[in-house]
Amino acid sequence: MIDIHSHILPAVDDGCSDLEQALSLIKEESRQGITDIVLTPHYRAEFLPKKEKIEKQFALLKEAVSGEGTSVNLYLGQEIFVFDGVVNAVKSGRLFTLNGGKYVLLEFSTRQERDIAEAVYTFVSAGFIPIVAHIERYFYADIVAAKEIKELGGLIQVNAGSVCGKFGAYKKKAAALIKAELVDFVASDVHFKRRNYMLKAYNAVVKKFGSETAYKLFTENAKAIINQ
Repeated sequence: MIDIHSHILPAVDDGCSDLEQALSLIKEESRQGITDIVLTPHYRAEFLPKKEKIEKQFALLKEAVSGEGTSVNLYLGQEIFVFDGVVNAVKSGRLFTLNGGKYVLLEFSTRQERDIAEAVYTFVSAGFIPIVAHIERYFYADIVAAKEIKELGGLIQVNAGSVCGKFGAYKKKAAALIKAELVDFVASDVHFKRRNYMLKAYNAVVKKFGSETAYKLFTENAKAIINQ
């Protein structure tokens, strides 16, 4: 499996405070069958880490993982909360795309309605491929909104925990989106204080939608990101 959304990079957001915590999460990912992880620290009001710090922490983590002998490949990205001027910030290189390519992971408010379609259109027009993070968490993003996102060239990610029913009402919405073939990725969105449900979610998708769908959502679609 390939995990495209994780908060493992230490000391840059609310994911992990140090290398020890980060390594424990990476070992757990490996135990669950994950071979490749995109590290996507937050960029939003509470967490505005400098690019240089992220790069430094990434280098330190890769060195530590190598020393542990863990056979997991790490890639750098960012989960970016959409704000005015965000496209220019990404184009300038101030913010990170996923694995340095055209894919960009976007986060929106869970409290106030936002025009996700407009943001997707703006990024697509600028030559990027936007991925809407954990769409099931946005009360205003229904099936119709998800279809519009896809029609505009955007992609959709849901959280493994939501697929497993660990976050209440999100399970039903995530299942409806998968059934409608609107989901492109299932990812962990793991934090040190938030468990990793990737393997459990994979098995749940296999049971309900079949192994072919599970392979696409957990591995095949994400190959385009890590093979850029």
